[in-house]
Amino acid sequence: MVSTNALKVVSIDDHYLIHEAVRSLLADDSDIELVGEGSAGEHIFPLLDKHRPDALILDLLMPRSAGGDPETDSFMPVPALEKLRQEYPETAVIILSQYLNQRVVQSAIQHGVRGYLLKSDNLSLNLPEAIKEVSRGGVFFSIEVSRALFNRSQVPPDDLLTLRQRQIILAIAKSPNASYAELADRLSISRRTFKGHLDGAYKALEVGNVTACIIRCMQLGLIPFSQNGHGIRFGDL
Repeated sequence: MVSTNALKVVSIDDHYLIHEAVRSLLADDSDIELVGEGSAGEHIFPLLDKHRPDALILDLLMPRSAGGDPETDSFMPVPALEKLRQEYPETAVIILSQYLNQRVVQSAIQHGVRGYLLKSDNLSLNLPEAIKEVSRGGVFFSIEVSRALFNRSQVPPDDLLTLRQRQIILAIAKSPNASYAELADRLSISRRTFKGHLDGAYKALEVGNVTACIIRCMQLGLIPFSQNGHGIRFGDL
């Protein structure tokens, strides 16, 4: 039986077997309700308008129109992701794709995507947990995606971020549901000071949203974290 407070999810994919797999996985979790499904890019926004879901599971390689050919009528993900970020900020986006390319993943993050899973992953372990994590403001990347993102081969300048900027970013990463006012109070600073440090970090890291900021810090080793096949945990500075 689905909980009255269950997270609402919409799934968009042009493969029938993927829809079957997603339905099967989510049917066993009473905290998640699959409220809508689509098979083309044109289905995204009508379903979001209708259901206002907590999370959207989105394929990248599919047709723009129902019944279309992905090669001649291909869905353009970047404009859709930008519209999702701007007009549906309450809906967390998880990419579910057979395609792994670091540039594609980075672009998705820059456009506000909070999760990225591969269709080759063991979805029975990852998908429900990923939905819950991104819906509460966290991030979730499957192990192969994490390896591509967080190889830590880049060495940042020692003064790229201040200690306070790093403390603020880590505080957001560890408590994504907390307001900036709450986090500022924990750090004994004003909300204005908190936001000023965060804006400074965005500028230094050349990012435009908090998810991209957190991921960039993780890539550069500026905030401590550990990872396994089930997600990411943040440590202390």
